[in-house]
Amino acid sequence: MNRRSFLVKAQILGGGLVLGWPADLLGVSERIPSQSFVPNGFLQITTDNEVIIYAKNPEIGQGVKTALPMIVAEELEVSWEDVTVRQADYNRMLGSQFAGGSTAIKTNFEALRQAGASARMMLLQAAAFLWNCDVEECEAVEGTVRNKASGAVRQYGELVQRASSLDVPEEVTLKSPRDFKIIGSAQRTVDCKEIVTGKATYGIDNRQAGMLRAALIKCPVFGGTIESFSGEKAKEISGVIDVVVIPPMENPTRRMASIAVVAIDTWTAIKASKLVEIQWDFDASHLSESVDTIRFRMQTQLGGEDLTTLRSDGNVSEAFSDRYQVIEAEYEVPFLCHVAMEPMNYIADVRADRVECWGPTQVPGAMVHYANLITGIPREQIEVHQTRVGGGFGRRLLADYATEAIFLSQHLKQPVQIIWSREEDLQHDYYRPMGLYKLRGSIDHRGDIHGWEIKASTTSRYLFRSDDSPPHTTELFPDSFPAGFIANFSMQYAPITTHVPTGAWRGPGHNAICFVDQSFLDELAVVAGSDPIDHRLRILGETDREMPYDDHGGPTYLTARLKNVIRRVSDLCDWHQGTPEGKYRGFAAHFMFGAYVAEVVEISMREDRDIHIENVYVSVDCGMVINRMGAEAQIEGGIIDGLGATIYGGMSIEQGAAAFSNFHQYQMIRMSSVPRVVIDLVDSNASPEGLGEISLPPVGAALCNAIYRATGQRIRKLPIVGYNRDPMRPGIS
Repeated sequence: MNRRSFLVKAQILGGGLVLGWPADLLGVSERIPSQSFVPNGFLQITTDNEVIIYAKNPEIGQGVKTALPMIVAEELEVSWEDVTVRQADYNRMLGSQFAGGSTAIKTNFEALRQAGASARMMLLQAAAFLWNCDVEECEAVEGTVRNKASGAVRQYGELVQRASSLDVPEEVTLKSPRDFKIIGSAQRTVDCKEIVTGKATYGIDNRQAGMLRAALIKCPVFGGTIESFSGEKAKEISGVIDVVVIPPMENPTRRMASIAVVAIDTWTAIKASKLVEIQWDFDASHLSESVDTIRFRMQTQLGGEDLTTLRSDGNVSEAFSDRYQVIEAEYEVPFLCHVAMEPMNYIADVRADRVECWGPTQVPGAMVHYANLITGIPREQIEVHQTRVGGGFGRRLLADYATEAIFLSQHLKQPVQIIWSREEDLQHDYYRPMGLYKLRGSIDHRGDIHGWEIKASTTSRYLFRSDDSPPHTTELFPDSFPAGFIANFSMQYAPITTHVPTGAWRGPGHNAICFVDQSFLDELAVVAGSDPIDHRLRILGETDREMPYDDHGGPTYLTARLKNVIRRVSDLCDWHQGTPEGKYRGFAAHFMFGAYVAEVVEISMREDRDIHIENVYVSVDCGMVINRMGAEAQIEGGIIDGLGATIYGGMSIEQGAAAFSNFHQYQMIRMSSVPRVVIDLVDSNASPEGLGEISLPPVGAALCNAIYRATGQRIRKLPIVGYNRDPMRPGIS
């Protein structure tokens, strides 16, 4: 093998051309022996001229099943209408198959462009051979190759057998963005018709021959285990197969203790689960945990000396001397549920020498890892089939529900589907961490921010799972604006240990700290007598800077791009022309995951002080946009999700357990409350960045800043309406 050992020779498979690409482009070269072939299968062209493109990553509603194949199709030079898209199963040769952190487009963009362009070049070479001409005399045009001199045309399907004998080229010429026809266009999701007609198969819809169903019972008190149980009454129900203890795994995010009632159908399993008699075992101290006790511990921590300093610029003590006007505020964010519309479910079929799995996940590779860990069966004999996912939002970054199915199938030696009820989904979630933030800011005589101090305490998700990462990871971001722009700046952190499960929630960390930072910046602008937008631009300064950013989306961010979206959203809503009579506006802006966003929320207030959200204006710079329709859907979805969480979201904890069981208590935003969303996407040829989460973090701050302008009241504790509602607060409609 030569230095091209990672390049895969094209081969005939099922009468068509199947192509593979360099492993280093797909992010797997370091895991593959250097002297070996790496088979891949992103693209297939049949002799019947059918173009099939495989979507490698999980589709959780973020649109990658459409967007990723669009990238391949663009460079392949085919009409999008002629492409068939299929969901790929897990295959480590495809590189990282992961849905999280808004990374799918960013990390696959160049590799998939190379994939399509390599196929196009091989088809051109095949045509040149058949016509006995130079390849430069051939051009690809919408699924055909045309001879520039003679005008002869060959469809791709006519060329696949000859192309199959060629090596994948080492170097190819990629299209110029000015020649794009598919990238940047607006395309419906490829599953749109199937979804709206109920034909799309989600994990919960999947059925396998001989499959049993399992209903789970979990300890209502967090951290509890099973002391004893009796399943005899449950077994008396016709159709019940067994009652099985599922033991916990050492890491609580991998699996907690539960009892499974296994039956021939789900309803039988659910009915029988009500008859299981269980004695739970937990320390009495678990019962003392509540939102109030956790808040008290946070306040104690923040009032003490045992805080970790994450950033310290200048002389913060001097910044809060008597020479400056000092503003203090305390902000609080609650535990949040993921509430994906499809509750947790998974199917596993463990046999003596193989494992086969089906279900919704954001991490199909982790499913292989856990199946191997639980069963001991080699990874090469474990198949993971990706189904469409009815919402992820970070919940399905964990695989606890899948390990339950794998354990049960191995125990029973039959395929098993576990389905969590909505109550289990809410009460045994891995919640967005609760957080308390104490801030101080000082304003000098010019109205400039002279000092900024933030002390934060949260129930760190990394601390909960005893991760090696520092507890502040995804809780606070030392390089995030306004850090770096205020001469005297201090950031300190103290985590809280709790039995309440925590995990990633859409826009981890940013969903909380953006609300805090952008709300407090608004407070300081009011004290300084400055317009909120002008105040942000003034802090950012006239000079464009490249700021260090040691977090996801870094290593730097550009103030020019942040200022640009701020100015654009200002123009979009005619901010400086004055707010329409009876309307009130709030503003927020943010950088995360490589993208820039600025938002304005416009509200009206009725005589009963209830707030009506009229419009949300948003400008986003995420680099090159692949699918404009999908991008707008993600922006709208993030805004709606963020508004719902800000207004209603919050899981109360009482006596060591989740206090709410279903949607009659854990409220969600209704369609009637969804505002008009006006979107401005910055046209850019910069590398594409994350988009699926960027619009969510700023909208809560923008809404609360608008409420301040309508009522004169600051919202510093979320949710606005919910379990902690103050009768003096406005309602939202």
